[in-house]
Amino acid sequence: MRRTALLLGFLTLVPATLFACSSAKKSGFDDGDAGAGNGTIGGGTLGGGDDAGTGKPCAPAKGNWDIPGNNCDDDDDGTVDNPPTCDDSLSETGSAADFAKALGICATADKDGYGLVSAKFTRGHGNTQTPSPGQAGVLPKFGDVLKPREGKRLGVLSSGFAQEYDGAQGRRFGNDSLSTIGQTTWKDWGSGGTLPNGFPKAANGCDQASDVHDVIDVVLTLKAPNNASGVQFDLNFFSSEWPAFICSQFNDGFIAYLSAKGFNGGTPDNMSFDAKKNPVSVNNGFFDRCTPNVDTGCAPAAKKAISQCPGGTGELKGTGYGVEGKWCDGVGGMDVSSAGGATGWLTSKAPVQAGETFTLELIIWDTGDGQLDSSVLLDNFKWAEGEVTVATDRPR
Repeated sequence: MRRTALLLGFLTLVPATLFACSSAKKSGFDDGDAGAGNGTIGGGTLGGGDDAGTGKPCAPAKGNWDIPGNNCDDDDDGTVDNPPTCDDSLSETGSAADFAKALGICATADKDGYGLVSAKFTRGHGNTQTPSPGQAGVLPKFGDVLKPREGKRLGVLSSGFAQEYDGAQGRRFGNDSLSTIGQTTWKDWGSGGTLPNGFPKAANGCDQASDVHDVIDVVLTLKAPNNASGVQFDLNFFSSEWPAFICSQFNDGFIAYLSAKGFNGGTPDNMSFDAKKNPVSVNNGFFDRCTPNVDTGCAPAAKKAISQCPGGTGELKGTGYGVEGKWCDGVGGMDVSSAGGATGWLTSKAPVQAGETFTLELIIWDTGDGQLDSSVLLDNFKWAEGEVTVATDRPR
């Protein structure tokens, strides 16, 4: 059943108590899933393997990346410690190669012996169709608070508009009531798409639909430097599924699908997830930029709870995911909360083999229908050295 019919039917049945929620539970998830996240997995800690400055011999050579802070001209370009930046003047509607530059991928395999081989936007894994241009953006900021993590631009992928608010629509939600849902609450591009086998994958304790809509995938083929042993990048996931549709069949998702010899025994898989291996969604343990102490999960078949949200709503201002409204009926009256939330910045890291050519696909989509969109900010791509363990955690 599509969400529009489900919501309209529910509103018809309960016009005076819009989405009444239970307050019997403090949290809809086990302790490890909610709150700050504690997202380190795989037995290691993020960044712990870096060995810059540990006394390794300086051996400049083409095909190396310039490791910051180790007082060595690793890439043999005549200057010590000068990792490049390349996103000062990119167009907001640039190509996939420009999107890669916004992330901080400046070197190219042809010119530098490592770096970007190719980049393209598609409608998903193994898909050759082109997504809607509005689903990707290169922005100087996202809202009133969030700035690029490196350089002057960050990349945005969205199942709706990859902009602050919803582009020409002006906002992600029409009015401060879900009774207006279906007017200006989302951008449904009317497109499908494909995900790798095994996705979408529901969070622990949740159930969700299997059909996906409005998929966008930036496919990055990269060659690792000869002195690198891993990759890392920063992400920040936003979803308008919060607060009504937590742990429901409609939860959108994001994955970073890595296919590399040095990762997971050479078997491609997602490298971004929380401590319980939940993929990035509204149900991920890191999702804590939202309104605390309000009823959530009030849509039919969603998981009812009272929000914790230690990250608060400050980072949502000006993004279109922070519009305040009465989205769930609280005890003693209508709770006012943000119409959306986010994870805050996270860093994902995974190993690759030195010198290998590999593929990293950054994919976001709507689940169950094309409504109530989600976006992901991406930035600060870096190579890693030393022992690299798969991990996602807060930046350090």
